[in-house]
Amino acid sequence: MSAQYRLILIAVAICAAIFGVKTWEGHLLAKGDAQGASRIQAAWDRQEAERTTATADDNVAKFRNAERTAYATAQRETARQARDAAAAAAVRSLRDQVAQLNARPNPYPAGDAGLAACAREATTARELLGESAGAYRDLAAEADQLRDQVIGLQAYVADVIRAPTVEVSD
Repeated sequence: MSAQYRLILIAVAICAAIFGVKTWEGHLLAKGDAQGASRIQAAWDRQEAERTTATADDNVAKFRNAERTAYATAQRETARQARDAAAAAAVRSLRDQVAQLNARPNPYPAGDAGLAACAREATTARELLGESAGAYRDLAAEADQLRDQVIGLQAYVADVIRAPTVEVSD
């Protein structure tokens, strides 16, 4: 065999060896990529499971806090309604008293204009007292309702929106 064929045969053998090594290297890289991808996917899945658990725990805490806030709001509403009813009863009683006082006969002699004017002024003052008591009751009821609304909203923000979250370890 001539030297020229021998060189060609050696070159072909070297090329075949390089091709085989490169093919084996590609196989190893693909295998490593698959193993790396599975490790990354497993880490991702673990993180997602932890995040899902933390979110579920957070949602449970927020739901419980929302229930607690709703219960407290209902309690405040019941107490406010009781206060409003008591105030309305007091105003009704005052108005009944004013009506009784205004309905009684004039005890002064008919000819004295000064005493008659005083009686009219007393009647007017009693009616104004009754009306202002009603207006004060309405204003107090509205103020109580707004106070309870603000308290409820602040409790909702503090206990539900800003509810403590569960820490997720990385």
